[in-house]
Order: sequence, then structure tokens, then C-alpha cells
Amino acid sequence: MEFLSKQFNTSRGAINLVLQTPESVKHGYDASNTSEFKVKPLDYRPDEQFHEYRFDWSPNKVEFFVDGKSIHSMTDQVPDSAGSLFLNHWSNGDPAWSAGPPNKDVAMTISYVKAYFNSTEQEKKDAYKKRCKKFDVEKVCEIPAQMVAPDAKLGGEQAAKTHFFSLLEGYTPGQETFMKSAANQRWEKIPGVSYLPLVVAIVVAVGWI
Repeated sequence: MEFLSKQFNTSRGAINLVLQTPESVKHGYDASNTSEFKVKPLDYRPDEQFHEYRFDWSPNKVEFFVDGKSIHSMTDQVPDSAGSLFLNHWSNGDPAWSAGPPNKDVAMTISYVKAYFNSTEQEKKDAYKKRCKKFDVEKVCEIPAQMVAPDAKLGGEQAAKTHFFSLLEGYTPGQETFMKSAANQRWEKIPGVSYLPLVVAIVVAVGWI
């Protein structure tokens, strides 16, 4: 998922969705002429407030979401091997893609990143069975959905509550939370058990300043 500021106008923007396939690699990682590349318009400027951008990666499909709403699915050449989560903010002056370089310093601000993933650990499988009333390997426990832009400027204080790593009762059952100890500057775990979804969902809330 990539944003190009050159695609923004005074009130709208766009998001570029892509799966890098062997075909795109042959063309120097240029996927623009493949079925695994799609530009979707947005009815807002992405650099003016936080929004939640998410993809769900399952064996036969990668589905993309903005603020909890599905905007596109890709079913051809779905990745079947592990990868890395990578976020960056860059421009190399390439007129065909990134444009720039910018004429002033800019910054990208990330509100949160959530990653739900499969696990083969028996302890986590047992915990999953307890949380899901009817255990079904084809389904997942409920993952809280952020159905509005997670930005207090748009939807008030409630919109900014993402219910992730929340200490509110009932919102994040079984979470694993780590807090940094002021005494020894080390991360210490708050007891709990993590979710066990059977898909990969990567969620990022991004804004610019």
C-alpha cells in the first residue's frame, strides 16, 4: 500500500495497492501493468488526518481495507511464503514514481500498527478454542473492527479509541501487553494470552505533519 503525494489534490487523494509478483520483479519491481496493481481514489487527503489502512492475507486472497471498509481484493498470485512488515517515508527523485525530492523537511506519523497472525503453539491453540464458542479452523475469533477514521478531529474522542491494547474490560480479551518499566527500562509483560486468528491482518493508522 503506497501513497504518492503527487496524486493528492486540494480535497482528495489516492492509494496504490500492489502485490509484487515474479512478473513485476522482471520489470524492476514495476507492477503497474499487472493485475496485481490497482489505484483506488480516496475522498479525503491522506495527509490531513489519521485513517486506518489494513490488508487481510489469507491463502487465496489479499483484501484491502480503509477505515474498516473493503476497497479491493486480489486473488491472482497470492503470496505463499513469509515476508516482513516494512514502513517507510521516502522519495528518490524518480519522476516515474516517487517524484521529488521534497523541497522541505516532512514527517510521517504512525498512530499504531496491529498484526494478527496464525500460530502453531499448542498453548495458543487451546486458548483459541476456549475463546471461540464453536471451534472452526476456517474461522477466527472476533477482531475489533475500526469502522471510522481513528482521528479525534473527525469523529470526536470515541473515534480515536481503537480498542487495541486497551485496558478497558471486555475490549481486548486475551491480549499480550508489554509496558516499559521506569525502574529498569526493560519491557515487562502484563500476563495474558494473545489472539489466534488464522489469517494475517496488517493494520496501520497513518498521518502526516
